[in-house]
Amino acid sequence: MFSMKKNVSEDIRWDLSNVYRGLETADMKKDWQFLQKLIESAGKYFQDNGITKGDPKKIKADAACADKLAHAVELMNKAIMMYTTLDAFVFSFYSTDSYNKLAAQKTSELEKIGVALKNLDVMLQGFIGTVGPNLEKLCALNENLQEHRFYLEEAYEQSKYLMSEEKERLAAELALSGGQAFSKLQGVVSSQLKAPVTIKGKTENMPMAQIRNLAYSADEKTRKAAYEAEIKAWESAREPLAASLNGVKGHNITLNIQRGRKSCTHHSLDMNRIDEKTHKALLSAMASSFDMFRKYFKKKASRLGEKSLSWWNLFAPVGKSERRFTYKEACEFVVDNFNAFSKDLGGLAARAFKNKWIDVYPRDGKRGGAFCMPVPKTEESRILCNFDGSFEQVLTIAHELGHAYHNECQKGLTMTQRSTPMTLAETASIFCETIILNAALKNANKAEKLALLETQLIGASQLIVDIHSRFLFEKEVFDRRAGNELSADDFCDIMLKAQKATYGAGLDSKTFHQYMWAVKLHYYMPELAFYNYPYAFGFLFGLGLYKIFERDGQKFVPKYNDLLRSTGMFMAADLTKKFAIDITKEKFWLDSLNVVKGHIDEYLKL
Repeated sequence: MFSMKKNVSEDIRWDLSNVYRGLETADMKKDWQFLQKLIESAGKYFQDNGITKGDPKKIKADAACADKLAHAVELMNKAIMMYTTLDAFVFSFYSTDSYNKLAAQKTSELEKIGVALKNLDVMLQGFIGTVGPNLEKLCALNENLQEHRFYLEEAYEQSKYLMSEEKERLAAELALSGGQAFSKLQGVVSSQLKAPVTIKGKTENMPMAQIRNLAYSADEKTRKAAYEAEIKAWESAREPLAASLNGVKGHNITLNIQRGRKSCTHHSLDMNRIDEKTHKALLSAMASSFDMFRKYFKKKASRLGEKSLSWWNLFAPVGKSERRFTYKEACEFVVDNFNAFSKDLGGLAARAFKNKWIDVYPRDGKRGGAFCMPVPKTEESRILCNFDGSFEQVLTIAHELGHAYHNECQKGLTMTQRSTPMTLAETASIFCETIILNAALKNANKAEKLALLETQLIGASQLIVDIHSRFLFEKEVFDRRAGNELSADDFCDIMLKAQKATYGAGLDSKTFHQYMWAVKLHYYMPELAFYNYPYAFGFLFGLGLYKIFERDGQKFVPKYNDLLRSTGMFMAADLTKKFAIDITKEKFWLDSLNVVKGHIDEYLKL
């Protein structure tokens, strides 16, 4: 089924030359200066026209007020578009080479511009909060406001949790040396972290991204050696990373209190456009699935000759198929199967490969993992991965291309209309993974089927069991950090406790990964607390949508494209109603988990 050719060692890096020619070229400097002037002129316009928090009783909700608000929204959209483009371009250098001093310098300079942009946003949000009681009337007076109605209504609701402009301005400035600085430190430490790994008698000093990829090796000795090397490496960096995590979470807690947030999860629920009822239904369904996943873990342990599954065997391949792809083969496989869903999806993938939107291989100084970032100026995306020839990495490419397709569906919308919550941002990525996995399963023999089911269940267990452990970890960290700083030992203890509660008897507790708090960069993003459960939401929602596609066929595609285009303009529950899905009820989540249960049952029988 799959090619057995060895992956060609080539250096394929993303190309952003159609955005700017370099970090200090005239074309980039021009847009950089344009952004600075735009923010400056917008600030003057805001001040001159009272675009700030004020007395609602003094607001005259007339055409002039509507036009003034519409122009302010237009200025913000332009500024966000340009900032996002420049940020993506600079990050393309910094994320692939943390040793790049110029990229680090530009990142720092751009962060300062980001503070000024944040201050504008605070002023606009304050004004929206002031005119909020008259939004319906104002939207009726201005077509552009009507088109941005959801953004305005959401901004009005969130304006309740704004501090004073002076405090918000100070918070944005202090973030540069607070939460954002600690986040940057984690990125630098993890991207530059190396450890010696001995494989078949040969010792090599490897970057962390490469070490973690070895978890998928077919050789158990290699997996174990990589796991042990990884643990030692994280242990050597635990103190600065613990300081970073304390800093980021302390930053979050202080701002949540000052803004009047009700709980550590309150802001996350609002940003993900879901309510507590939906959140509880999701978590409850996830927890109810732990027993079936533990059956899978125990069966996998048995296949590998273990009584209890070791952590280093968590990602071990099972089955006799050596699924290895060259990058070219991976591209062809993805495009062919995307085309079977829709020519638009396949065409997007083909364009991404042809135009070098993807930075492909791991290397020293490059971040681990994978991500997709939009480049709004060119209406394109760029993808980072760490390809090693495994089928898992083919799925990763498909996943990130799903994000790129989501961006493609939102072409022509303003930046505020595109603003998609994490819960819905994973819809297309999970859907694309499912396309590729099902395509591989379709023509697989028994050994290949076992191997592919293994791949699917590895991913599912990470998105349900491990994600739940990450949520439990982060919640307890927030609860305890509100009282005092936590030590590296504290973080390890909390992580082990969370893994015990979720993986339980499914894994050998002596091999739990106590340093997962150091691994996951999401913990260190001050604006993205509880980055974890939205992935589970997206996974199960994506599975639910794929079931509908299997039922409805090609008539599903236009509705799906419309859903992706609309993710920035609806609450999650309102958007899912388009497919008669009620995400507030546990039943929907359990139905999606039953798809996974079917895969586990099949896995147990093979």
